[in-house]
Amino acid sequence: MKTSNSHRINLRSLTAFCICLILTGLVSSCSCQQEDDLDKVKAFKPEEEYFKSALVSLHFVTETSPVDEVDTLFRQLIEAFDLPVSAKGVKDGTYTGESPYDAFDYKHVVKIRVENGKFVEVDYNEVKYDGHGKQEDEEYCEEMSITGTTPAIAYPDMEEMLLTTQDITKVDGVSGATYSRYRFRYAVTIALMKALI
Repeated sequence: MKTSNSHRINLRSLTAFCICLILTGLVSSCSCQQEDDLDKVKAFKPEEEYFKSALVSLHFVTETSPVDEVDTLFRQLIEAFDLPVSAKGVKDGTYTGESPYDAFDYKHVVKIRVENGKFVEVDYNEVKYDGHGKQEDEEYCEEMSITGTTPAIAYPDMEEMLLTTQDITKVDGVSGATYSRYRFRYAVTIALMKALI
């Protein structure tokens, strides 16, 4: 049976979304799990029964799908849930945001400091279970250098873009670190939602 590319993409996205919803149900049924950032940000949209599932799905799609699908879903969720993209309305303070762990056992962690509704400090890294970050991992950075960048270069560039643009949707990808842009945006969005609760 021959199918069009758009049909395959939609079927793949739908399948990934369904798998993610099933996994979310399995994970949420485990009573031994500690509360994570996604549990905390449910309070950002308490009236939305599937808000946490949507965020879990976004993380899953970010890790498993082509960039154009990731970009589309991210924009759709920003619009659907009125997710924050800037620090406007955020009280002065320091906030953190992190994703669930990915398939390579990294979580995407950001620490932001806000003053007068603006980002004034941003620190991002992708951190293993053992606390070891990609920026400091010389071996990993050497392996990634063939792409034209490393986490030690790309992450500070993204941090600077956010400080300059003051809007997560305007943080462009760094060549060789395209998916990191979405992981960065995801973590900042989580931090902003926690700040606004």
